[in-house]
Amino acid sequence: MDLPEELRPTDKIEIQLPDNTTVSLSTSRPKFLVWKGRPVDFDYGKKPILNYRGEACFAELVILRILLDYGWDGVWVETYGGTHYLRSMPHAWTLKSEHVSIPQDKEDLLQKIWKTAKTTTCFDVLAWHGDQLMFFEAKRRGKDKPTSAQIRFIEGALACGVPATSLL
Repeated sequence: MDLPEELRPTDKIEIQLPDNTTVSLSTSRPKFLVWKGRPVDFDYGKKPILNYRGEACFAELVILRILLDYGWDGVWVETYGGTHYLRSMPHAWTLKSEHVSIPQDKEDLLQKIWKTAKTTTCFDVLAWHGDQLMFFEAKRRGKDKPTSAQIRFIEGALACGVPATSLL
């Protein structure tokens, strides 16, 4: 995959799937700057606020912006309280004003994965560039680990033909 340097894989993590098989997924450890500017009006329940080029962003949006700056397209997939595709900082819990559309083939793939996995959870960022497709999950080192729903998403994505190399 042609990824920006900050997001290139540097390590691996072993994930045990519900069927007791194990999959090895690549990981990267980008270093993000903490936002030190004016507090944001909406912090999504105290999510950490990061600084990306002088703008307050959640980690999901920092990852997305790095990809967009590198020529990829994509969205932050937020599935809490319904499915929302975002490209900008939300201003309220409804997320409606920030919702964007995605290409139908990406929507169809997500629907197929969700049906197969029996979950509506998704990795945080869905990105594409030409025929390349990637899912990125933001995890804070030492504070966050994959949930059972995310593990089902991994299993569903693999069953739908998404290669493990497309899950980071």
